[in-house]
Amino acid sequence: MFSFLPQSSFASGLVSLLLATSNDHGSSASSQKVLRVCVSPACKDDGAIATLHRLTALAPPCLNVIKGGCTSLCGSGPIVEVCDHIDDVQSTKRKRVSDEALIHLLDEFTEEGSDFTPYMRNRLLDGYNCYIEANKAFELKKYQSAIELYEEAIQNGRKPAMALQQAREEYTKNAFESSERYPAGLDWIVTTFRNSCTSRLQLGDIDGARRDAFAATVFSQNNDAASHECLADVCKKSRDALGEYQAVKSAIEQYGVVEQIYSSPMPGIDAVARAEAAKIRGNAEERKRELGFRLAKLERELK
Repeated sequence: MFSFLPQSSFASGLVSLLLATSNDHGSSASSQKVLRVCVSPACKDDGAIATLHRLTALAPPCLNVIKGGCTSLCGSGPIVEVCDHIDDVQSTKRKRVSDEALIHLLDEFTEEGSDFTPYMRNRLLDGYNCYIEANKAFELKKYQSAIELYEEAIQNGRKPAMALQQAREEYTKNAFESSERYPAGLDWIVTTFRNSCTSRLQLGDIDGARRDAFAATVFSQNNDAASHECLADVCKKSRDALGEYQAVKSAIEQYGVVEQIYSSPMPGIDAVARAEAAKIRGNAEERKRELGFRLAKLERELK
């Protein structure tokens, strides 16, 4: 059975909102089905965010996973609408899509003869399951257990996740949407490396933390501010002021990009999504301000 520990980090919130906005204007293969995950307050209470994240990580190339609005089926969530297009009024509504029901839903759309083999799919499931358990240990500050589980998650799930992302891009004849910053389906890999880095720092494993921090920046294509912050913390621990300066500067730049994205008009999104966008923009502004003080201090030290 699979369970999901909702992430409260800024980076996770950013990816969540991008799932609601970035796919609305991009092109995709005409045969791609759309899964709209209701994220109304009632469905959130039923675990909709967990379902959204898991579907995003595990969905085969023929499925486009996005956020959806209220379906008036409160109390039966998480609700997932299956439709042919993003803005379809007609849809098939699935109730209580979590755990085994979620896997069964994905199995319905897994194409026979796909290059993404059942073996790879099972490895991805195993990796994602370890990631969820690692998050639980991380939240409880059981850092050694978290590290071991994150290692297992990467060992099992990294290659299948990369293969699946490549298959998605080939299926849609297009790379991921530029506004996503990096593929949303790989966010759990990035989070795995970030949290593993933080855990290793807590236990004094600076070399291992540095390795994980670099991996997080690579898998996020240098576009995740939180990954650069992890690298900055590693450099601080190892008394590498120049490295810390460069990492902090990169984090500030990425938060600036986020701030710019969410300061722009977002036509077509509802009031809840607009409020979430404002919150993300505010968090980015706050992180930029705090890191600016840190950068100024480092500049004085390096003179």
